[in-house]
Amino acid sequence: MSDNTSTANGAGWTKKLATKTLTGITALIAVLWAILEYMFPDPLIYFYSIWKPEYVIVLFTIFVSLIYFSIFIWTYLKSKVLFFISAFLLYFLTSFAFFILGKEYQDPTFSDGMPTVTAESGSVYYRGIEFEHNNCSREGESIACTIEVFNARSQKRVSVNSWRLVMKDGAVFNDVELFRGGQKQRWSSASLDLPQGAEAKLEVVFYGVAQKYSDILKLGFEVQNQEFGFKSISIL
Repeated sequence: MSDNTSTANGAGWTKKLATKTLTGITALIAVLWAILEYMFPDPLIYFYSIWKPEYVIVLFTIFVSLIYFSIFIWTYLKSKVLFFISAFLLYFLTSFAFFILGKEYQDPTFSDGMPTVTAESGSVYYRGIEFEHNNCSREGESIACTIEVFNARSQKRVSVNSWRLVMKDGAVFNDVELFRGGQKQRWSSASLDLPQGAEAKLEVVFYGVAQKYSDILKLGFEVQNQEFGFKSISIL
C-alpha cells in the first residue's frame, strides 16, 4: 500500500512539475511577445527589414509551434476533456496562423524580387521597396520616364543607377539626367534614404533618342547591383 501511495505521489509531483514548467514557458513566451510588440509595433515589418523573408518565416514558425505544443501538453496534463477541446481549437488557430504567414511570404511588398524583376505592367519590388512605372513621354529627341518609389518597410537606404532605355530594334540609350521631385540630381544615380511609408518620384530623361525610335522594349535600372526593369512601354 505504501509503495502504491509513493508511486502515486511521485506521479502527481511529476505532473505538477511538468504543468508548472509548461505554464512558465508559455508565460515567458507571452512576456517576450509583449516586449517585442512594445519595442516594435509591427514585428513582421521590422524583422523583414533586417533579415531575409525565409528567416523571418522560420522564426515565427518556431514561435507559433512552441506556443502550440506548450498549450497542447499543458491541457493534456490538466484534463482530458480540456485537452480534446483545446486540440480542436489549436488546430484551427495554428492553421490560420500558418496561412497568414504564407500570405505574408507571398506578399511582394515583403519579398525579394517578386512577382518578377521585370514587369510587363504594375510594379517591381526590392526588399519591400516598390518601383512603379507611370509613363514615358517624348519631347524632341528626349524621352522622359516617371518612376514612383514607395517604401513599405522600416528605414532603408538604396542606390538606384544604371538607367537604360532598350528599343525593340536593339538600340540602347543610357545618356540620362535624373530628377527627383523636380530637382535635377548631380549624378545619374539616386541614393534614396526612405523612412517607412515614404514615397519618392523620379523622372529619368534619356537624350539623343531619334524620332525613328518609337517602340521601347525595356526601361532598365539597377538597385544595389540587382537588375530590374519594365517592358512593353508606350510613349505618350
